[in-house]
Amino acid sequence: MCGAPKSRFEPFSGIDGLAGSKTEENLKTAFAGESQANRRYLAFAQAARAAGLEDVAAVFEAAAADETLHAHSHLAYLGMVRDTGANLGAALEGETYEKEDMYPG
Repeated sequence: MCGAPKSRFEPFSGIDGLAGSKTEENLKTAFAGESQANRRYLAFAQAARAAGLEDVAAVFEAAAADETLHAHSHLAYLGMVRDTGANLGAALEGETYEKEDMYPG
């Protein structure tokens, strides 16, 4: 997307001392916004494609891909992407919360 070679990017596992800071709060808010924009743009692309506007759909899909990169960067700075076992645990915890607390019954 940005044109930089892949070798310029190193895995990143978060910033020490971020917990409880305004920066952490801002990153979480930004992650939510980028994630919502991604899904919104994909829905817009689907609507454009249904209307026969393939070029418009492609623009929305490109924008959605950019938002995904932004969201992934925020997660990395927050240190929320870990090893596969921890990632599975976090996913299970989130899905369990939704099932039992957000949408019970």
